[in-house]
Amino acid sequence: MEQNTILDVSADPVYQELLTNYPQVSSEAVETILQFSKVSSIINMKREATLVEHGLTSGRFHLLMLLKRQTPVQALSPSELAKRTGVTRGTMTQFIDAIEKDGFVKRVEDPKDRRGMLVELTEKGDSKLKEILPGHIQRMEHYTRVLNSEERKIMIHIMMKMVSTFSDVPDTSL
Repeated sequence: MEQNTILDVSADPVYQELLTNYPQVSSEAVETILQFSKVSSIINMKREATLVEHGLTSGRFHLLMLLKRQTPVQALSPSELAKRTGVTRGTMTQFIDAIEKDGFVKRVEDPKDRRGMLVELTEKGDSKLKEILPGHIQRMEHYTRVLNSEERKIMIHIMMKMVSTFSDVPDTSL
């Protein structure tokens, strides 16, 4: 299957077998998630490829964006960064070490806690974001160009409804 095509689940024997084995599951529900996953995967692959061209990974880009959003000081503690990105503190330390080495962030003392430290976006990190963001934003517009404003709003609404189900995942013992 070509990378940029949507899944044809009606012609997929594995999908059809799953539906046969689980008749109580809505085929539309399964197809919705499969199609959504396919589109999301394509967008993420294209984003990753672009970030690599700029010398970043998705995780490092996300870290820089988190710091950029902080006002008035573009800084957060490593534990807060780990919490917001959903990674362990050890993984966050590795992220910070790598982008600090590149000069995109720096560690500074926490003015509220002498024992603590904050990770702060540097001018170089801010410049890197200014280099990446115009193309990043244009791609978002490009990927949704086939949708009108109302369809985009509906899509956002639908995704927000879906996110609300993440905390109450049903028992998987069908």
